[in-house]
Amino acid sequence: MSKKSVGSDVEASTSNSSSALYDSTSKGHHRRTSSLWVPPTRPIFSSPTQVFKEKAENGGRILKTHPVTRWLFPSQPILPQQRIVVPNNQKEPPPRYEQPNRKYCGNRISTTKYSVLTFIPKNLFEQLHRAANLYFIFIVILNMIIGAFGKYISVMPIAFVLGITAIKDAFEDYRRYKSDQKINHSTCRVWDASQQRYRKLEWQNILVGDFVHLSHDEIIPADILLLRSSDVNGVCYVETCNLDGESNLKQRTAIRAMGKYHNSNVPLEYSPSEFNYRIACEQPTTDVYKFEGRLEAMEGGPPLAREFTILAKENVLLRGCVVKNTDFVEGIVLYAGKDTKAMLNNSGPRYKRSSLEKMTNIDILWSVCTLLALCVIGAVLSGVWLRNYSAPYIVPFLVFIPPNSTYHNNNDSQYKYSPSYESWFSFWSYIIVLQVMIPISLYVSIEFIKIFQVWFMSQDRNMYYDKVDKRLQCRALNITEELGQIQYVMSDKTGTLTENQMVFRRCSVNGSDYGGRPVLDSVDSSLELVASNLRSNQPTEKKLQMAALAEAAANTGRLRPSRDPTLESQLASSVLKQGADIDDPVFAFFLTMSICNTVVVNAKPHEDLMDPDGDIVNSRFATEEDALSPKRESSSDSMTGNKYLADVEEESLSSNSSTPVIAEEKASEDGFEEIELIEFPEVKTDDTQPSDKEIGIIEKKDEEKEGSNNYNGERKEGKGFGILHRPSILSVPFAKLKGIKSPFRRSVDKRSSSSDVNAPPLHSFYDSESPDELALVEAAREYGVRLLKRRFDDVIVYLRHSTRSVKYKVREDYKGIFHVLVGFQVLHTLPFDADRKRMSVIIRETTGKKRIIVLTKGADATILPVLSNEFCTSTRGEEIIFKSQEHLTQYAKEGLRTLCLSMKIWTEEEYLEWKEKHEEAELDMIDKETLVAESVLRAEQDLELLGVTAIEDRLQDGVPECIHSLREAGIRVWVLTGDKIETAVNIAYSSRLFSPSMDLLNIGANGVRAVSDLLGEHLKRIARAQEVSADAVDSFGLVLNAATMSYCLDPHNIDRFVKLLRGCRSVLCCRATPLQKAQLVNLAKNHLKGKVLAIGDGANDVSMIQGADVGVGLSGQEGMQAVMSSDFAMARFRFLSSLLLVHGHWNYYRLAQTILYFFYKNAMLVFVIFWYQIFNGFSAQVPIDPVYLMVYNLIFTSVPPLLFGCLDQDASAELLLDCPKLYGQGRLGKRYRWYSFWINMLDAIWQSLVVYFICYFVSCTLTYRGSNVDMWTFGHLLVTQLIIVNTFHLALFVQYWTWPMFWSMFLSVLLFFICALLYNGFVTANWTWTNVKDPPSMVSLKSFSSLEFWMALVISVILCLTPRYVLTAIVNTVAPSTTLRTRLGAEDGVKKTESRFTSCAVGCLSAPFKCARMCCRKKKPTVHIEEVQ
Repeated sequence: MSKKSVGSDVEASTSNSSSALYDSTSKGHHRRTSSLWVPPTRPIFSSPTQVFKEKAENGGRILKTHPVTRWLFPSQPILPQQRIVVPNNQKEPPPRYEQPNRKYCGNRISTTKYSVLTFIPKNLFEQLHRAANLYFIFIVILNMIIGAFGKYISVMPIAFVLGITAIKDAFEDYRRYKSDQKINHSTCRVWDASQQRYRKLEWQNILVGDFVHLSHDEIIPADILLLRSSDVNGVCYVETCNLDGESNLKQRTAIRAMGKYHNSNVPLEYSPSEFNYRIACEQPTTDVYKFEGRLEAMEGGPPLAREFTILAKENVLLRGCVVKNTDFVEGIVLYAGKDTKAMLNNSGPRYKRSSLEKMTNIDILWSVCTLLALCVIGAVLSGVWLRNYSAPYIVPFLVFIPPNSTYHNNNDSQYKYSPSYESWFSFWSYIIVLQVMIPISLYVSIEFIKIFQVWFMSQDRNMYYDKVDKRLQCRALNITEELGQIQYVMSDKTGTLTENQMVFRRCSVNGSDYGGRPVLDSVDSSLELVASNLRSNQPTEKKLQMAALAEAAANTGRLRPSRDPTLESQLASSVLKQGADIDDPVFAFFLTMSICNTVVVNAKPHEDLMDPDGDIVNSRFATEEDALSPKRESSSDSMTGNKYLADVEEESLSSNSSTPVIAEEKASEDGFEEIELIEFPEVKTDDTQPSDKEIGIIEKKDEEKEGSNNYNGERKEGKGFGILHRPSILSVPFAKLKGIKSPFRRSVDKRSSSSDVNAPPLHSFYDSESPDELALVEAAREYGVRLLKRRFDDVIVYLRHSTRSVKYKVREDYKGIFHVLVGFQVLHTLPFDADRKRMSVIIRETTGKKRIIVLTKGADATILPVLSNEFCTSTRGEEIIFKSQEHLTQYAKEGLRTLCLSMKIWTEEEYLEWKEKHEEAELDMIDKETLVAESVLRAEQDLELLGVTAIEDRLQDGVPECIHSLREAGIRVWVLTGDKIETAVNIAYSSRLFSPSMDLLNIGANGVRAVSDLLGEHLKRIARAQEVSADAVDSFGLVLNAATMSYCLDPHNIDRFVKLLRGCRSVLCCRATPLQKAQLVNLAKNHLKGKVLAIGDGANDVSMIQGADVGVGLSGQEGMQAVMSSDFAMARFRFLSSLLLVHGHWNYYRLAQTILYFFYKNAMLVFVIFWYQIFNGFSAQVPIDPVYLMVYNLIFTSVPPLLFGCLDQDASAELLLDCPKLYGQGRLGKRYRWYSFWINMLDAIWQSLVVYFICYFVSCTLTYRGSNVDMWTFGHLLVTQLIIVNTFHLALFVQYWTWPMFWSMFLSVLLFFICALLYNGFVTANWTWTNVKDPPSMVSLKSFSSLEFWMALVISVILCLTPRYVLTAIVNTVAPSTTLRTRLGAEDGVKKTESRFTSCAVGCLSAPFKCARMCCRKKKPTVHIEEVQ
C-alpha cells in the first residue's frame, strides 16, 4: 500500500474535524495520537445498584451451569447459551463502566496464583498436600501436647522447609505478575466513539464490543472478528506461533457483510460507526479450530442476506497471534481476557514423576516402618523396665508419688505408677524424638539440586546453537534424573534428524528423469554487486531503496535448487513457441509447482511503517508499485529496474555453464554474431496474446557502434548505472530468428535506453506453510516460472524465457489495462489434510478456450490410485506411470522426498455440477466436515500424471555421530516417520541407525494370519543367531510398515511382536501417523518396560512427546508446538548425546548418591539416640541438646550434600562422550537398586554403634579429667562425632573434588564449632527457651579443652569408615565398575581427562591395590594426563 493510499484511507475513516489535523502534518497520521487514552473508572460513591445487578447475573449464570447444580437437578437440561455482542460505536456512548457488554469479562489477565492477602493461607494449603509436611506438622502439634522438646524448638524444621518453599513460590508468582503487568499495559488502537477516532488504549481497558485497529507485526490483544483489511480482497495473514505453536502463516478473511468496503471498483469510505449489526456467537470454548456465530441486524439497521450472516473460524483473529503480510486490519472484540481461547488453553506445566522419585517414596515408607518399629520397641521395653521395680515409689530417679501421699491429687494421673500408661506415653514421645528418621531436608535439597542441574544444562556450550541463539530449555524441573535412565529413543525424521529445509534436486517429467546440478550462490554475490553499485554511483532515494532490497534478497540464506539444462531448454522452447499453453506437459508441470500451493508472495520484506506516535514513515525498500510501474524517473533508474533477480541468475549461470543453451548453438552455426535479447513493452491494445516475433534483437556490431559496453568488463561511457557491465552477467540465451520483420528490430544504446517494460520486482520473498511448497516454488522460479504475486482469486507468474508475464486471473478489467497479461481465475483451493495427503487448486482460463483445470499434488500413494482409467490404459499413460514409478523408487533410495503432480480438465457442466454440491456441503450445519471431505474427493478423481518431484532434506550436522553414540550406550533408537520405506531406509543408513552389517527384518504383510507367520519366521531367525553368538541381538534391525501395526497389535500377535522388538537393536517405522507414533511409545513403556524419550519438531509429534517419559522438542522449521508440549527443548538433534550421555548420567548419579546419603545420615542419628535408650530405661530422653537436634539436618549437614548433588562427576564430559558405554549404569539403574537403601541402613547401624559406644567408653571409662560427665557433655560429644563422621563419609563419595566442595565441608564443621561455643556461652541457668531443666552452660568449652574428646573423634572416624572403605576397595579391585576401569585407563587404552591429583586421589581411595600398581609410581603412567575439564 502506498503512502498516498494510506493517507486517504486514514481520512476516510475519521471525522472531518480530525482530517484537518491530519492534513496539516507532513506525515500521514495513522488513527491515533501520541497521548494515551485512559477511560474513567466507576466513581467510588456512585450507586452500586448496577454493580450488584451485574454480579448477581454472573453468579446466577455460573451457578446454573455448575456441574454440582446439574448433578442435583438433572431434570432441567441446560441449553447452550449464546453471547450477544453489541458494538461500542454509539455516537453518544455511555461511560466505559456502563457499556452494554460490561457484563462480559474484561481484557485484564492475571496468571498469578496468589495475591497479597491470599498468599499465606493459599500457599500453606498447597504445601499441606504433601504427606511429609503433614507428618511434621503433626509432630509439632504432638510435641505441644507431650512436651518432649521445647515447644518452639520443634517448630524450626518445618517452619524452615515451609518458609523456603514459600519464598520460592512467591518469587515464581512475582515473575508471573510482572509478565502480566507487561501484557496488560501493552497498547493498541481502539475506536473512541465520543471523538470518532482511534486512540491508544492499554490492553487491560479493552472491552467486548470495542473496535480495534492493528498494523503489521502487531500482536492481537483479544479474540476479534475481522471486519476490514488493507488487502483489496479482505484477506490478512496471521502467525499463530504463540497459540498453537505453528510458525506458518494462516489466512483469515473479513466477513462477507463487509465486502462492499473491499471493492476496488467502487471504493466506499469506512468508519466503525457504520457497523450496525450485533453478533451472536458461542460461549467461550477451548477449541481453537472451531467458531460458530452469526450477524444479526439491529433495530433500524439494514437487513442482511442469509449468506452474509454466517461467521466461521476463518473470520476470527485470536489473541496472541501476530498480524503478518498485511498493512492493517480492523475488527470488533468478541472475547476478552480470560475468555479468549489463548487463556482458556493456558494450562500449567505438567507434573511427571521419575522412577527415582518413586523408589525414593518407597524407601521413605520403609523409613516410616522402621520409625514405627523403633517406637514400638522403645514403648514396650519402657513398660517392661518399669515393671522390674517392685517398689517404684522409693526409687530416687522415678517421679511416681504414692496414692496415700499428702502431695497426691486424684487429677494428677501422670504421677501414678502405671507401666501401661507410661508405655503409651513413651510411644508418642519416641515419635517426636525419632522424627528425623524421615528426612525432611531431603525434599528441599532435591528441589534445589534439580534447579541447579537445569541451570548447568542450560549453560552448556555444547548445547548452544549460535545461529538462532538458543540454549537448552527445561520445562519440567522434576525429571532431570530421568535423562540418565533412558532405554528407548523415539525420534521423528523430518525436521528432527533432517534440516527440514527442502531443496529441489531431481524430477521426472513426462516419463523422463532430469537430474540437474546444484546452482552456485552466484546470485547472492551479483545482488551484492548491484547493491554496492547503486549506493556508490550517484545514489538517489530510489536507488538506496533498491539497494536495500537487493541486500535483503542476498541475505535470505536459502540453499539453491538444482537445474537441468536440458529440461530448462525444453521449457524455454515450449514457452517461446506455444506461450502459456496448459496442454504442454512441461509447462503444466512447472505451472503446478508454481501455483498449486498456499505460498504468500511479497515484493519486499515486511517492515513496520509506523513510528511510536502512529505516524507513517517512508519505507527503506522500493515498493512493489514502484517496481512494477512503467514510468521511470531517469534512464539509469529505468535500466536498474529492468535488471532483476531472474536475469541475474540466468546470466550468471550461463556464463559459468559448460553446456551452452541450444538456441545459442544454433545462432553460432548460422554465422550470426553475438546478439542479446532485450525486453520491450507491448503496444497492442486488443486481447490477443503477443506473438513470439515481438522481440528486440541487437547485433554485436550495432552494440560496438553505440559504444555502450565492451567485453572486458569496462564501461566506456555513460552517466547512469545502466545494465550490469560484466559479460558473465550480461550473457543470456541467444536466438536465431531469420526472416522476422519486427517493428522493434533496432539498435539500442543500453546506457540510456528507456524501457517501459513491466519488469517484476528485484526479488520475491516467499512465506510458506510448508517447506516442501517453498522448495517447489523456488525450483519453478529457478527454471523461469516465477510466482510473482498471489491474491485472493488469482496468482501472477512471470515467465523468464519470454517477453511476457502470464497473469492467472484476477479481474476482467485487467485486459484493457495490462494487455500483455493473460490469466487463469482461481476458483477453489482444496487444502492439504492428513487423510487425503493431497492438495488441489481449481483454475479457469480467461483467454482462449476458457477451460477449467484441476491441478493436484500429493504423495504417490494418494495420486496414483486416483488417475483416470483412460490415462492408465493409454500407451503414453502406461509408459509415463511405469517410468515414474521407477523414478520414485530411485529417488527414494537416494533419500529424496517425492511428490506426484497431476491435472485434469473439466467441462463447464461438470464443474457447475460439482460446485453446486460443494456449496451445499459448505452450508450444511449438521455434517459439514464429512460432506465437504466427500466433495473434495469427487473433485480429485480421474487425474493425469504430469510428473514427479524429488526434494532433498539434508541430515543435520552431527546426527550420524549422535545416533551411533546412543546405540553404543545401549539405547534403542526408533525412528518413526511418514515417508516411504525406501526413503526412510536410505536415511536410516546415512544416519547410522542401520549399519551395513545389520540384518534387516521387514514387516509388510497384510492380515493377522500373514503377519503372525512373518513374526514367527523373524523370531526363528533371531533364535538361530543367538545360538551362534550372544551378541546377535545387536545385528538385527526392524523395518515396520505402519499399515501393518493394527495386525501386529492384535491380541494374537502382540506377545510375539513385543518379543521381536526386544530382539532388534534399531526400529524404523514408515508411513506412521501421529496416533501410531503414540501407540509405539505406549508399547515401549507398558510392554517393554523401558524408559522412553520422544523427540520431534512438529505438531504431529505432540502426541508421542506427551506420552513419553521424557519429551524433547526441537525448535525447527515446523513451528513451536512440539516445544510447547515438551519437557526439554533444544535446537539440534546432535545435542541429544550431551543431554543424555553427559548431563543425564551426571544428574542420575548425583541424585541417587545424594538421596542414599540423606537416608544414611538421618538413620545414623536416630540409631544413636535409640542406643542411648538402653541405658536410660527407654524413657525417650535425648542426650543431645534440642537446638542441635533441630538444626542438625538444616544447617550443619545440609550444604555439602547440596553441592555434591550439583557438582560431583564420576567421569568427565569428554570421557562420557568418548565411552558411551558408561551410560549403562544409569540405563540399567545400577546406582539405586532396591537393596541400596538397606545397605545404607546397615552402614548407618554400624556407624551409630561405633559412635555411641566410643562416646560411652570415653565418657564412662576414661572420663573427662577424672570426673564423670553429665548428660549434655555426653550428648555434645555424640553430635560432634556425628557431624565429623557424616562429613568424612560424604568425602568417600566425592569423585570430582572442587574448591566449593572442599570449603563447604570444612566450613560446615568449623561453623558447628563456632556456633557451639557461642550458643553455650549465651546459655545461663535461667535459660528456658529449650524447655530443659538444666541448661547446657559452657559445655562446648569444657569438651574442646579435653584431649579425650579429640581422641574420640579420630577413633570414631577411622572405625566408622573402615568397613565401607575396605569393602569398596575390594570390590573395585576385584570387579571394578566400567566407569572406574575407564578412568584408570585399564580398558582399551582410554585416556583420562581428569587432573593427576584427582585421578590418583580417587584411584587410591576406591581401588588402593590396583592404583598402587598403576598410578602411584614415580614414573608417570600413560593413563594419567593433564586436566582438560
